[in-house]
Amino acid sequence: MTRMTHALWISLTAIGCTGNTMSGNGGIGGDAGITGDAGITGDAGITGDAGIGGDAGTGGPRPGFTRGVSTLAGTSDPGDVDGGRDRNLFHNPVNVAYGTDGKLYVADFDNGKIRVVDAAGNTTTLITPNGFARPFGIAFDAGGALYVSTDNDPNNAHSLTSGTIWKIDPRSGAVVVIANAIGRPRGLTVLRDGRLAVADNLHHVIELVEPVTGGVSLLAGAWDASGFADAAGAAARFATPYGLVQRADGKLVVCDYANHRLRLVGLDGSVSTLAGTGDAGFADGAMTSALFDQPQAIAIASNGELYVADSGNFRVRRIAATTVETIAGDGTSGYLDADDRLASKLHGLEGIAVIPDGSMVYVADGTRGDEVPFNRVRQIDMTR
Repeated sequence: MTRMTHALWISLTAIGCTGNTMSGNGGIGGDAGITGDAGITGDAGITGDAGIGGDAGTGGPRPGFTRGVSTLAGTSDPGDVDGGRDRNLFHNPVNVAYGTDGKLYVADFDNGKIRVVDAAGNTTTLITPNGFARPFGIAFDAGGALYVSTDNDPNNAHSLTSGTIWKIDPRSGAVVVIANAIGRPRGLTVLRDGRLAVADNLHHVIELVEPVTGGVSLLAGAWDASGFADAAGAAARFATPYGLVQRADGKLVVCDYANHRLRLVGLDGSVSTLAGTGDAGFADGAMTSALFDQPQAIAIASNGELYVADSGNFRVRRIAATTVETIAGDGTSGYLDADDRLASKLHGLEGIAVIPDGSMVYVADGTRGDEVPFNRVRQIDMTR
């Protein structure tokens, strides 16, 4: 079953953005707009994270960066400000991707921008093309090109099928639309053969996108058929699939958000369950008995270990071999940087990235589309 789209080739230069959906950002419900957090102040006194005004860029110790979990960029307040860690602002960062240049690329949802953050927390804006609104999925290919999915089309129209995939050259700033009006592509990863694998969270399918022609083909699941079934192709069922990555064996690991499972999808369309029982809950241990609650984002290290943003549990989990363990978060919503990773507090957890060697994990800690004071990018130091 194949749905073809016309590839729209355009080079663009300026931007706009609107509010969020689904529990804020999930695209299932209406367009609940985000407003500012007037009266909510910054982070001083909450965590002792004194990195603001610290030694960023000097190569010396940066207070707050030596903790198990720390804030890389952003504050409680929403805004659109580039600059150093002591002043930059984001508005609901929802996803992150780690570039080969050692910088972090952030989908700044309510600002409608891709932001770039270096290791010291300094932030710049990569692009602001016309019609680029509500960015969510973000992934690099092997050549360094950046692919981003937006909820809106290039004319800034928003509908149940207005999702668009853009290709960006971070070096030149050139922007091309490769697929338009293809549904709601929220999860995005680039396969080793150059195709894109896309999780459409609103229509409950996993699809493949050919980046040259813009052609879209169904891999697994059935359009608008939410449910659970381990099967092949259109007989398989997902319930709000989100983040996905490709393993070394070529199979995809998909966060099946509303089924509280991680699913394994072969490029032949075969689908099985990797982890989770289907019951919402929290339990570490063997993959067969571990419990998740709305796993939303996933990243993979070069050794094959998986890092999962378990949004309903407000925790980050790691899967090494066949064992699930918690690496950050105390299980409650909030903001707290801490030396002890398991004592930290997280909120947004809609996007996650990992340095290839697994030494640092990054989390987009945004608002989930609610009027709450969470507009940060967090980092988890796995060496501590």
